[in-house]
Amino acid sequence: MDDLRRKIAQVVMMGINGLTPPEEVKRLIEQGIGGIILFTRNCRNHHQVAELISGLQEIALTSGLRTPLSVAIDQEHGSVTRIKKGVTPFPSAWAMGRRGDIDLVARVARITGRELALMGITMNLAPVADILLHPQNRVIGTRSFGKDPQLVGGMVAAYLKGLQGEGVAACAKHFPGHGATPKDSHHELPIIERSGEEMEAAELIPFQMGVRAGVAAVMTGHLLFPTLDSQYPATLSPAIIQGLLRQDLGFEGVVISDDLTMGALARWGTIEKRGVEALKAGVDILLVGAGTANGLLEALERGVVTGEIPQARAAEAVDRILKLKEQYPYRGTGDLKGLRREEDLTFSQELFQRVRDEEGDPRDREV
Repeated sequence: MDDLRRKIAQVVMMGINGLTPPEEVKRLIEQGIGGIILFTRNCRNHHQVAELISGLQEIALTSGLRTPLSVAIDQEHGSVTRIKKGVTPFPSAWAMGRRGDIDLVARVARITGRELALMGITMNLAPVADILLHPQNRVIGTRSFGKDPQLVGGMVAAYLKGLQGEGVAACAKHFPGHGATPKDSHHELPIIERSGEEMEAAELIPFQMGVRAGVAAVMTGHLLFPTLDSQYPATLSPAIIQGLLRQDLGFEGVVISDDLTMGALARWGTIEKRGVEALKAGVDILLVGAGTANGLLEALERGVVTGEIPQARAAEAVDRILKLKEQYPYRGTGDLKGLRREEDLTFSQELFQRVRDEEGDPRDREV
């Protein structure tokens, strides 16, 4: 396998089907795929997840570059919780934000980080840094810590510090903010008419606080902000990634795209075209949640060879990913005794009870 293909493949993080790695996935890992994202379809319980990850890492470490995989998951709590059995459960970010208790959020993050690390997960695609600004926003909804920028920013900083203190990379999302629209980027492109002044006073504050607190990664949203870039959504926008995020906010970590298969990017062609444009714009990790990534690997390799993708940009992305893997390595040992500790379960039960006593069942409450 060509050395260039193996290196550029590091920028791809892909989803898989089932509870065990299919043969095609094994071949793609052998070609150098840099990461795997797990969904509910991959997670029966904690033991099975740990075994799946161990098998995936064995493939990566015995082939090609001998570089471990980044293994990511959306374990946000509340409505977006991929692993449900065998781990300590917690209420949604919204329910925790209503408590206004930063120490509580940090403790939740520490417990979550320790349990994810034991299973071999190296990155949690959390916390959600979006502020719930639009009353009809359901795609974010209770995934947000709240409506106040400073409160959300404080919660984001506390969560990422707790998570990363346990050896799991945190990822603030969805930059530059998915909270001011009722549209769902899974299905259509949100066009958010917000001025720069409005964003500086609201959406950008949690991301600023996350960057200052040392967040390892930031996920771009498939969101069009005409004030920032009238042509391209954030994932494809050099002005937003290289300008706003890198230069203005000073972020030096890994930029990861939201899922490139989402409907918001439909007008920008195939997954291959979207991936090439996102990498050129400044994204480091290209997330492909479903389907094969083989065509994307070919397109990326061809883009570097032809010069469509500058070699310096590709090298920069790969370098950031390798540094992330060094800082947050795979630490699965097969020993899962640290999951669901008695004191953690007691804390979780008390927290759920407080939420029910004060607000009723959060699943029935409008945000």
